[in-house]
Formats: sequence, structure tokens, C-alpha cells
Amino acid sequence: MTAWELGCGVSTMLPPFEGAGVGWPLLFLSEVFMVVVYSATRNYYKYLQTTIKSLFAHNEPKVYVLAEDDDAPFPNVINVSGMKPKSVNADTVFSYMSLLRVQLADIVPEDKVIYLDVDTVVCDDISPMWEVDMTGKWWGAVKEKQTWYRPFGNDYYNNGVSIYNLKQMREDGIVPYLTKEMMVKVHPFPDQDVMNKYCVPDKVVPLPTRFNESGCCGMTQNPAIVHYAGIPNWYGNPYIPRAEYLAKYL
Repeated sequence: MTAWELGCGVSTMLPPFEGAGVGWPLLFLSEVFMVVVYSATRNYYKYLQTTIKSLFAHNEPKVYVLAEDDDAPFPNVINVSGMKPKSVNADTVFSYMSLLRVQLADIVPEDKVIYLDVDTVVCDDISPMWEVDMTGKWWGAVKEKQTWYRPFGNDYYNNGVSIYNLKQMREDGIVPYLTKEMMVKVHPFPDQDVMNKYCVPDKVVPLPTRFNESGCCGMTQNPAIVHYAGIPNWYGNPYIPRAEYLAKYL
């Protein structure tokens, strides 16, 4: 039985996105090995279809998608179109979807999740990432290699690929503080800055670079997740670094 047949927790067969050639799986996993969350506005649905394909090629997760339509063609859709934050960081170059990452503990009914940006491709089994010990921590992420941006004086982490310990975040009552910071203070990299401010160094678990291979975090010999962060016109572009990983799922 394939990962597609095993399923990701959806209760009805959703129609495939145009051109996808496949519907989302119908059956439930007997045991949830990992939970993965994505988010996308309507104009990014096409890109999301591709990265979810790559995830299922190597893994058997349960998936949630924060989207703008109840009938968006993805598993376990949570329609967040009415949850646009009234934030000083809204309506910038960053989608309001990214601002909701600091509120995942209030949105997704799970204890722990992996979050992946839509401009990622999964190249391998990511269960070792899922199994990282998050005891007492809120966030797991890969440290950026750049040194020019250190707004809080500590190492700086990229949250395009993250683990969120939602249970711990709820127990510690941190979400209202993250949300307030997001609402009232301007940040160049809004949700990412907020997570770095509140989590580094004591509440973050550093992840190996192979789980977020990117221009921000560095290159590896055996990437588990390739992240095309900061690359203009990355989708379908054969001339970008690691284009061969993306090409498999177009």
C-alpha cells in the first residue's frame, strides 16, 4: 500500500487540483507517525500541491492545510480566511498566513507539528526530524548561516521549516505574548523575528541543516528538505540550485 493509499486523516475524497492527476487519500493511518502543517493563500495552491506530493513520496504523515476556502483541494483544510490578524505586520511582502504561525497552538488540534513553507521540497524520510526531543522546548529550527541580521544578539533561526511543540506552548501560556508582539511591533521578518526573540536560546532546539537546505541555512550532501527561500521565480525554474529535486514533482 502506498503512502497515498494509507492516507493523511481526511474523511472524504477531495478533488485533485487541476493537472495533479490524483485525489487525496481516503483512509486513515492506524497510527499517526508525524503531523505536518502547510499554509497557502489561493494564489499559492499550485505550489502547495507540488510540495505535498514530495512529502508523500517519502513519508506517511497526517497533513493539515491552512487555506482560504472550505473546499480547497487538500487534506484536513482549516479555513483561516476570516482570521487575518489586525497587525502592523499585515499587508507587507509577507502573507498574513505566515503571521498565523505564531498562533498554531490555537488553530491546529495537535500536540506537536512540523511546519513546512510552500517553497519546499521533501527529498527523504523526515521522521528523524519528527523524533527530535522537544521536551520543555517550543520550537525546533535550523540556524541561519548569515551573520548580518542578529536583531536580538543571539543566533538567528529560519522558521520556513520548523517543529512546534504546541502542547508545551499551551501549557506555558506563551501564545498570547507571541500574538501581541506580532500585532503591535513592526518586524522585518515578522513571525520569524518573534519566534527568535522569544525562543532563542532557551526554548529552541537546533536542527541539522539537512532539514532546511537553503541559501539562508547552507547546503548539504544529503538534503532531507530543500527550501527555495529568497529565490525569485523558483517554481519550475531549471537554473536554480537543486532544481532537480523540484522537477520530480512538477
